Amino acid sequence: MLRVTVLGSGSRGNAILVDGTDGALLVDAGFGVRTLAKRLALAGRRPEEIGALLLTHEHTDHASGAAAARTRWGWPAYASAGTIAALDAGTNSSAGDDVPPAAWRAFAATGETAVGGFSVATTGVPHDARDCRALVLTDVRSGARVGIAMDVGRVPDALPAAFDRLDLLVVESNHDEQMLARGPYPWSLKQRISGGLGHLSNGAAAAFASGCAHPGLRGVLLTHLSETNNVPAMAIARTREALRRAGWTREALYAASQGTPLAPLATTGEAGWPVRAHQLGLAL
Repeated sequence: MLRVTVLGSGSRGNAILVDGTDGALLVDAGFGVRTLAKRLALAGRRPEEIGALLLTHEHTDHASGAAAARTRWGWPAYASAGTIAALDAGTNSSAGDDVPPAAWRAFAATGETAVGGFSVATTGVPHDARDCRALVLTDVRSGARVGIAMDVGRVPDALPAAFDRLDLLVVESNHDEQMLARGPYPWSLKQRISGGLGHLSNGAAAAFASGCAHPGLRGVLLTHLSETNNVPAMAIARTREALRRAGWTREALYAASQGTPLAPLATTGEAGWPVRAHQLGLAL
């Protein structure tokens, strides 16, 4: 069984735990090591159990904790060649500080990369980073697949095919179009967010999710919601409507938050914490 836990998602930090049959991976490390350890504990995992760290790109809200985490816990760290170059240059991130380039492993230029019981396929997505990637993680033993697309200015032609026949979908639904237009951000920032190198709106995320709908899709997680320009209920309603029109009638649709981990979602469609995690009192 494959299980996904969004440990936190938003402009102040992102990290997603993916548990598979033979191991666990962390996608992005936009939090410090203390916060990562606490949130992993809530998901019933110790940092030492993580098989590898995968980075989507070098921006601080996705990579600021990467160097400290891989140094403390010895995680192998994977990213695209462009992201590794950006980390080496210190572009938009502290994730590469004091970590030699050799410590970062590049995703395969073509095909898939074997990482800790998973096969990882990447697709380049438009964003104002060096080489941002969407990821599809396939649990080798079970064949279960999760697609993760965050920080996507627009959906490139290659992405729908790459995300075909997923068991779980994780996609950003960053902003409500009207809230962004009428909100407090300066015009230049509004243009960056809504432009082709920024973030997906609720409408764009809903349209993409509906294109991924099929009978075997067990659940959808919306991530990277703006705390200023979005409301979880609005993002969920927009995506649910699009999924219903596409014939997807399951109820496993959730929106992640910045400050609190989202309950794990499994390929069964069930969401909930491991039993032992209920006993943890954690200051997040």
